[in-house]
Amino acid sequence: MIIAIDGPAGSGKSTLAKELSKRLGVPYLETGLLYRAVGYLCLKGKSRCDDVESTVKSLDVLEVKVDVEGTRVFYEGNDISGKLNDERVGKLASQVATIPEFREKINDLFRNLVKGKSAVVEGRDAGTHIFPNAELKFFITASPEERAKRRYNQLLKAGKEADYREILNAIVERDKRDSSRAKYPFRPAPDAIVIDTTGREVEEVLREVMERINELHS
Repeated sequence: MIIAIDGPAGSGKSTLAKELSKRLGVPYLETGLLYRAVGYLCLKGKSRCDDVESTVKSLDVLEVKVDVEGTRVFYEGNDISGKLNDERVGKLASQVATIPEFREKINDLFRNLVKGKSAVVEGRDAGTHIFPNAELKFFITASPEERAKRRYNQLLKAGKEADYREILNAIVERDKRDSSRAKYPFRPAPDAIVIDTTGREVEEVLREVMERINELHS
């Protein structure tokens, strides 16, 4: 069974997906991490985010491992997963996401990573373009202000400098850019269950999702 969890950055979808993966005992595929890995290569001068051929080829030099512990990405034998939580990397990842040829290749990669397995697949278009036939789809959202606050606190907790207004503006800009793409526009799947997490605790949202899963199997 594939459970697709979509939603914008800061909505709480990643935290939900991780907990759901552990509770169900199935692999957790974090699709955004691979986009960020390519953004990281561009930042380091190992690829070009404004070039179709370069970005497509960059996927061939990355190794991806997916299990219940989550998704990890390796470059030249080194785990770079912990280096991808950077605003500059995020902006480059968003730029790469506008290239149709790149998205087609990366979507095929995602499908092959969990082929024949049950998995929790989390991203921004998991239930629309990657796994349109997923048995269960959730679209996790929250207000831009709530999402900016979460990101702001996350950066402060990690000991990094952060500007709330700058983060909020970046979130609004990315939402507008991603939802207006000519191809692969960011939006909920028609059959997705939309859950707003604004002001809600993780356990409360997880409980609602588990109820939906149990209903599917009852």
